[in-house]
Amino acid sequence: MRVTVVRPGDLGTVEAALWRSFQHSTPEGLNPFMSLTYVQAVGRARANARVAVVEEHGQIAAFLPFELGTHGLGMPIGYPMNNLQGFIGSGVPIDARRVVKQARLRGWRFDSVPVDQRTFASFHYQGTTVPCPIIDLAKGMSHISAREKARRALEKQHGTVSLEWNSTQAAQIDRLIEWKSHKYHGASLLFSDPTARSIVKELAASDSDDCRGVVSVLLAGEQSVAVHLGLLGPRSLAGWFMAYDPTLSHFAPGMMLWLPLAKAAEERGIGQIDLGAGQDTYKFELSNDSYIVAGGAVWARKAEAACRKIFRDFRSLSESRETSRLS
Repeated sequence: MRVTVVRPGDLGTVEAALWRSFQHSTPEGLNPFMSLTYVQAVGRARANARVAVVEEHGQIAAFLPFELGTHGLGMPIGYPMNNLQGFIGSGVPIDARRVVKQARLRGWRFDSVPVDQRTFASFHYQGTTVPCPIIDLAKGMSHISAREKARRALEKQHGTVSLEWNSTQAAQIDRLIEWKSHKYHGASLLFSDPTARSIVKELAASDSDDCRGVVSVLLAGEQSVAVHLGLLGPRSLAGWFMAYDPTLSHFAPGMMLWLPLAKAAEERGIGQIDLGAGQDTYKFELSNDSYIVAGGAVWARKAEAACRKIFRDFRSLSESRETSRLS
């Protein structure tokens, strides 16, 4: 095995063609977060973005995109705005620890790797395996609430409710960021980073086949009441960011957006909407299928992996005892 580490923008047309062919080898590989478009957008915004190019017998067998963190630690590229990670490969078995070691990393952490990527199976952390909810549009949308009562009330005060599938107004992204930051402290911290804003705005305007931005806006009359930014890949629309006007929260416009969004996606031949691995209750109310992802880390040195496992086990035991004491 030979591993060469390059910047995303250094990959040429041959590597790009291989990347795209590798993506089509698995359903999860077609997720836009696994695309070269996503990786290169991050690379243009963040100087620490890298790709490990893995060769077997003189042929490229896989790519592993990552970001260089502190103390030689690798993180998912685009973190924490990346909903799916892992190798983009030909299917040839890969030794993940050797890749990390030859990439001169101390370790590579991940939080959402498909469990179907068996090369990472021994590196999963206990308790991190979770379902990633999706809306399989072929199975119908009858389970998604139409929010009829709330819609009628909203229309009575503000005008007819409608969906704009893909707005080209840059102001809609600024509005989404403002609303999201207003509601969540974590989002406020995220978007205080200019690289995060740059990545979001570039991908929102992307029209690449493997990762195309879709800015969907729920309107009441002429007023924007909710905005959803998704990334459209060859197989699915991946949800990324959604926010709504906080002054209209009593109408639940965020939930009201999902049924017209799903209908619009189906009309355009999109097979599913990937809601991401976050275990929010609303995602499971919307979903009718799922796939499994896991978190963990690949450490270059087995000794460090063992020490960290002891620490995690000790912390888990301590938390369990504390919970028992308080119950």
